[in-house]
Amino acid sequence: MLRPRIIRHTLLLTLATLVLAGCGQPEAPVATAASAPATAAPRQLSAADVLTTKVAPVAQLLPFTATLNPLHSAEVAAQAEGTVQQVLVREGEQVTRNQLLARIDSEALQQQLNEQQAQLANDEARLKLARLKLDKQRELLQQGFISKLAFDETESDYQVRAGELAARRSQLARARKSLSESEVRAPMAGTVYARLTQPGEQASRNQKLFAIADLAVLEGVASVPARLVGQLKPGQQARFSVEGVDGEFQAVLVRINPVANAATRTFNVYLRVENRDGRLKAGQFAKGGVVLAEVNDAIRLPLAAVHDLDGASPWLLAVRNGRLQRQPLQLLLRADNERQVAVRGIAAGETVLAAPLLGLKAGDTVSLPSR
Repeated sequence: MLRPRIIRHTLLLTLATLVLAGCGQPEAPVATAASAPATAAPRQLSAADVLTTKVAPVAQLLPFTATLNPLHSAEVAAQAEGTVQQVLVREGEQVTRNQLLARIDSEALQQQLNEQQAQLANDEARLKLARLKLDKQRELLQQGFISKLAFDETESDYQVRAGELAARRSQLARARKSLSESEVRAPMAGTVYARLTQPGEQASRNQKLFAIADLAVLEGVASVPARLVGQLKPGQQARFSVEGVDGEFQAVLVRINPVANAATRTFNVYLRVENRDGRLKAGQFAKGGVVLAEVNDAIRLPLAAVHDLDGASPWLLAVRNGRLQRQPLQLLLRADNERQVAVRGIAAGETVLAAPLLGLKAGDTVSLPSR
């Protein structure tokens, strides 16, 4: 009888322990169908991630590099031999047409001129006397006092004297020209960029003394590959910059050499540059492009901002009311060299993504950078 009681007592203790343990556990939460998932926070954009659309010109350019040279230049050489007495200009100075640049010793030339002038006076006197004799002989011939042969001899002597006088006048003119050539003068207005003589040096005929260039108009020579030269024609505009000089400069394509360079298979094209203000200098290196096509009244965007550029329906992501929206575009001009495009389909002043951002797509919420 004792053993069943022990078993019953043990069972009662076990049951009491289980009840007490159950009372100490917290209740499990009840799941409801109305619970909503948490909303993702907007993606914060930086100032480099976005841009504001605006109307600006876009140009498709054929790039070139060229060296600028003066369109008009001249080398001034000595026309007379002798010692250089004076040099009146230096490199970098402006000169006008016919301005005196240097003088060459002209003493011998002056003596030759004086000699010719004296001989001319003698020849004029001889011709005057021959004229008097001829007139007298004509009267005597008419009166029958001399023969026709005697008159012809007198007339012939007069003609010889007249020829000698004409020759002397020609020699005098040459002497005067030789004397004037002892004065070296500028053949054109411009800037002296080379002075190759000094006072006291001996100058020979045709020796180069000065070089002058007119920098008001410059010309650049650029080499264009054969596969591209067909896109060019005279009259096209060009733009370029020069290292060390601020701003952009304009040029005009004036001519194309129709014969290719045998070594490089390129064609030389010539660009005319107005330089009235003198900002450009001869010999400077120009880098720019010939304008093949241009759009001035459309939205300009970087290539990276536009998706599907090579497809039929380009588009971009615009930021509107804190959310990205896909905006279709019409592509007007693509300028690969400038990395820009001209488009229609979006208004000026809108905010768009400047380039694709990993993880962002149309419909995502974004936060713009503070201004």
